[in-house]
Amino acid sequence: MTYDFDRVIDRRGRNSAKWDRRFIGEGENALLPFWVADTDFETLPEVKQALSDCVEHGIFGYTLPPEGCPAAAARWQQVRHGFHVEEEWISFLAGIDCAIATAVQALTQPGEAVLINTPIYTPFFEMAERCGRQVIESPMRLINGRYEFDFDDFAQKAKQAKLFLLCNPHNPTARCLTREELEKLGAICEENDLLILCDEIHADIVFDGHRHIPLASLSPELARRTITCTSPSKTFSVAGLVASVIIIPDPEIRRRFIEVKERNSINTGILGLVAMEAAYLHGDAYADQVCRYLQANRDFAVDFFRKNIPGITPIVPEATFLLWLDCSGLGLPREKLEGFFTSAGLRLSGGSAYREPTGQFARLNFGCARATLEQGLTRIEAAAKARLG
Repeated sequence: MTYDFDRVIDRRGRNSAKWDRRFIGEGENALLPFWVADTDFETLPEVKQALSDCVEHGIFGYTLPPEGCPAAAARWQQVRHGFHVEEEWISFLAGIDCAIATAVQALTQPGEAVLINTPIYTPFFEMAERCGRQVIESPMRLINGRYEFDFDDFAQKAKQAKLFLLCNPHNPTARCLTREELEKLGAICEENDLLILCDEIHADIVFDGHRHIPLASLSPELARRTITCTSPSKTFSVAGLVASVIIIPDPEIRRRFIEVKERNSINTGILGLVAMEAAYLHGDAYADQVCRYLQANRDFAVDFFRKNIPGITPIVPEATFLLWLDCSGLGLPREKLEGFFTSAGLRLSGGSAYREPTGQFARLNFGCARATLEQGLTRIEAAAKARLG
């Protein structure tokens, strides 16, 4: 089956956070949203049918995860990423943000340190700080248009931490870490007896022959200290169903994690799990096609910026549907950058939210129909040329 990702679907008035009038306004002056990290694509028919069957039953009492859900999740990891996962390693949670908070509570004590790499998806530091933990930042370095880890800095700061929160593929810089990079990170963590939570939610969306490598697949030693978190949400446009897969090979870490999960009464809704099972059983062709479409969108956007938009330099994504933009060429103070995009008629995510120190970056979500993307880029072009002359 061929899926139509060019079709523009009106999400206004459908409870979409990304398209809600409270964030983008309404009418002729409404902003085009390129901020929240979900796609504007219709999910695959098997997911819709599974959800319809569940709703048609008409009774919504207490539920358990579908019996086939762990096997479907394990199959996906094996077939798509070469990661062998035992079903007993798997549990489910209502979103990876929940998993971060649960892991922080389960594996560290108040006042202990959690290590992150900045810039980074905001819940990485927000959840740790809300739980009363110290956050230690090891900034990534932008070298020749590509973000890289500062391994010397990371090794020094790993001595002070109990837990490392890794995002791969990386949000917002859109890196897909190489085997060599992952092995270096893993070796430092092992040397310092550092436990790891790895957010791999964008694992299926990788470009240019890059390959996503689950950190826990590298060795039994790394698997024993790693919690792998993933979800069908980004790949299959089901983020609103908030269901994630948590893979924990080590039985003691798994016990501690589940104990906190149960103490906090964090449950996953049946609709999210039904959608997950269907996506992981029937979604291979969809995942292949959406990845090709997103790579073409990425190429279109990068080329458009380079040819038509002065003052903004795109950091070419290796993965994800997120384009990290260096806006320093616009010559704007950090407090006026968001207003630049708003005046252009768009809503993007400001880089400062990810603890990017210069305040000169923004994140653009290109997970949309090409026509929508082109409309947004044309608006940025006009604003940049008006700004720079």
